[in-house]
Amino acid sequence: MQQEAQFFFQLMWLYVIMTVFLMIIMCFLYLFKKQAQKSERMTIAFSQHIIEGMDLERKRISRELHDVILPQVVELPVGSQIRAICMELMPPDFSRLPFKELLADICDKFKKQTGIEGVFFIEEELSFSHVSADNLLHLYRMTQETFTNIGKHSKAKKAMLVVRRNNEGILICVSDDGIGLGGSREGIGMESLRQRAAIIGAKIDFISESGNGLMVKIEFTPNTIGE
Repeated sequence: MQQEAQFFFQLMWLYVIMTVFLMIIMCFLYLFKKQAQKSERMTIAFSQHIIEGMDLERKRISRELHDVILPQVVELPVGSQIRAICMELMPPDFSRLPFKELLADICDKFKKQTGIEGVFFIEEELSFSHVSADNLLHLYRMTQETFTNIGKHSKAKKAMLVVRRNNEGILICVSDDGIGLGGSREGIGMESLRQRAAIIGAKIDFISESGNGLMVKIEFTPNTIGE
């Protein structure tokens, strides 16, 4: 009887020790998770600060080119090029121009500048009326950056832009028939895309198979999508 009591007492102690050990592990995991979430928020906030600074610098350079340099240019072709650069640097006026037209304009300019065939499809019923101007700017710059990367690195003959509904959100797909990533590291352009996606809470994927080009998928869900 005494041995059974002693055995039961040892089991109880073992149970208590295991319970305390598990609680300590759970506390460490909780603290680690909180620290990771804090670090992630700080990283996103830092990225947002950097990108906002870049956008402000674009505006400043555009204004200086337009107000200081352009009036001194006499040759028409040079003046036209400076105006084009100013338009590229300045953020679009989303209150005046439909976002669909701005996306289509990216594709059209890409075709003229690179000679690469550009095809685009934007769902007729899709509306961006309930997406904030800040988020529209991020989506616009992400699309713009993706086409820039295609022109610089892909060696593609054709690029495609597809914009449509995706359940309750918006799906933007930019694809090409170029060389794809080919095991190469992500450059500054792709890192910028990831940072902008994190800022607005969008999901971004880079899908690449050797010899089959690259597809960039941006999935964004605003609070509500206008009908």
